[in-house]
Formats: sequence, C-alpha cells, structure tokens
Amino acid sequence: MCQNEGVRPARTEATVSLHETVAAGTWRMILSIPVWPGDDPLPGQFLMLRVAGDSDPLLARPFGISGFDRRQEGADVEIIYRVVGRGTGIMERWGPGQTAAFLGPLGRGFVLPPEGSSSLLVAGGAGLPPLLALARKMEVLGRVDELSLIYGEASRDRLVDMVSGIFPGIKTATCTEDGSCGTPGLVTGLLEAEEFGEGRHLFVCGPNPMMKSVRDLTADRCLSAQYSLEARMACGFGVCTGCAVKVSSGDYVRVCREGPVFDGNDLSQDSFGEI
Repeated sequence: MCQNEGVRPARTEATVSLHETVAAGTWRMILSIPVWPGDDPLPGQFLMLRVAGDSDPLLARPFGISGFDRRQEGADVEIIYRVVGRGTGIMERWGPGQTAAFLGPLGRGFVLPPEGSSSLLVAGGAGLPPLLALARKMEVLGRVDELSLIYGEASRDRLVDMVSGIFPGIKTATCTEDGSCGTPGLVTGLLEAEEFGEGRHLFVCGPNPMMKSVRDLTADRCLSAQYSLEARMACGFGVCTGCAVKVSSGDYVRVCREGPVFDGNDLSQDSFGEI
C-alpha cells in the first residue's frame, strides 16, 4: 500500500481477537478489522499502533506485520512483539475485545526472490516478525521449500516455539547465546558454515549490531541481500524524519518511508546505528 509524499495514512480501528504469550516476554496479537480498505500488506511492511489513545505515552509504536488473513470484507493482522518499555507494558495487559487503532501498512517491503532460487532468512531476537511474514507468503505461493532460516536468541526461553503452528514448514537452525538450545553462540557462527557458492538470496532482520556483523560476513557471498532496519520512529510515514539513517551514497534516508527494507548494496556500516 503506497502513500503519497507528505499525506498522513488513514487510521484503522481494530479489536484484539487473540493475545497469547509465545516465548518469555514475547506476545502474539491478532488485530481484527471489520472492513479492510486496501491491498494485502507486503512482507516487511509495518504498522504504527497507538497504545494509550490520546494520553501518555503519546506516540504510537512501530510493529512489523508477521501475518495477514482476509475474512470476508475484513481482515486479521498479526503482530509478534517483545515487552521492552512502557508502551508494550500497557499492551501486555490487553485482552480480547480491547479496541486499538493503527496506521498502516507502512513502508517498503521485501522484494520476493526469483522463483526456483535458494534463500536464507536470518532472524535475531525481535527481528523475527517480518521474516515470518516473508516465509508465510512464500508458503502460500508454494515456494517454502526454497527457504531456510537461521534464528538466534539469548536463551531457550526466548525462542518462539518452532512447533507452535506459527511457523510454516521451513528448514530452521537455531542458536542461543547461553547455549541452552541449538548451537551455542550467535547467528554469525551458523552463517560461517553456510554454503554461498551456488548463489543465494539473503533476508535479514534483528538488532542493528547483529545485522552489521551479518553484512560484514556475507558481503559478496550472496546474489542479493535485503535488510529490514530497526529505528526509533515517531510518525511512521516520513514527516518527522526522526528515523533517518546514512546510506552508501552518503545521503540520509528515512527508514519508515524509503525502508524499512533496503537492498544491502545501498547500505553502509553507518546505516546500522544503535537504537
């Protein structure tokens, strides 16, 4: 769904129809909308969710869209989020029937890889949702066998359950920093053992230090790379410019408008600022 430059996207009213924990401090929420006005969200797009109406905290929060289902004229939008501050702390207390409002879908999503190709998804921590949306889209297209996933977390209790029904049938390798599940260490350790000789497409989302390390390790080893960047956002549609990052050309671009998904060739090490 595209927006005209400088035009505020429409506000969508929703009702929470499902809210459940899927890992330690991590929640899955389904937002049901009676009438969905536009196209399906693209994998990698996000929404700006208001958590407290017009009261404190005032600003909306960005959340990657992890799932989308049409139902008659309406739709169900899924987000998976981690409780990290006051806004998500308020959301944690929501139950079914809670009303909410959001702007979206927003931003630039992933470009699907060529049919019949091989793609590797690399997710670190809270970077899982947009890659999950991509995997689900590929499953709908009958292409999930073209994908594999590397998924890293701090510890076993932080990993979203692979047999929860949330994941499509995708070959997955997990790692944890404390060694409590999967391969001990970081996603870069698993990446070092990956074969890129025949050419693969890379899709990455996670903490910025992780993505910076992945870019260092995989430069010139894959046919293409797309990164979904994380940044602090106030508006989500390009007006405030608070999420600007520096790209390889030396220019500054807005993560919410020109991203959050970027071609790896357009990024520099300066693009992965701390948030």
